[in-house]
Amino acid sequence: MPEKPDDPDDTDAFAIEPSPSGRLLCGGCAPQDACRLGVELADAQDETVRFDVVCPRSWHGGPGVAHGGWTAAVFDDVLSIAALRVEPRLVTKSLEISYLRPVPVERPLEVLARIDRHAGREWEVSAEMTLAGTVLAIARADLRTRRPHHFARHEAWLARQPPSASPSSPSPSPNRTHTES
Repeated sequence: MPEKPDDPDDTDAFAIEPSPSGRLLCGGCAPQDACRLGVELADAQDETVRFDVVCPRSWHGGPGVAHGGWTAAVFDDVLSIAALRVEPRLVTKSLEISYLRPVPVERPLEVLARIDRHAGREWEVSAEMTLAGTVLAIARADLRTRRPHHFARHEAWLARQPPSASPSSPSPSPNRTHTES
């Protein structure tokens, strides 16, 4: 018997909805009603969404500089939120980032994100991260509206994968080559 769309165990019913405080947060941050990356929605006008962002010191990659992975995660989050205001069932298809200057930790940053194009299930979005008007990094992403059973297909695929190796298991031979199937 198919599950009802409002069934909490139906992973494909998952959609980003505003939190109790009105924020659009990912599934990992929603239970705490706070973004662990330091992203706050500041203003949304027409096609542009402005975010206030502060990189927590715990995300430094070098002395006083944000880890590039933090910058990528912030862009993935804000680019999605720009489109999630319109479509709550999106996934990231691709993400491109150009790092122009080091991103400082514990400094107020601004990120402007916008929807550049939308056709059917395809979304193109872009953003720039600035400090006091200086562009530090730019990003663009292709998003896609999920098809029905997106997460169920992933769970089924994952269930067919071999169990993870334990940390004490020997690693594969470095001479072993990967083949596509």
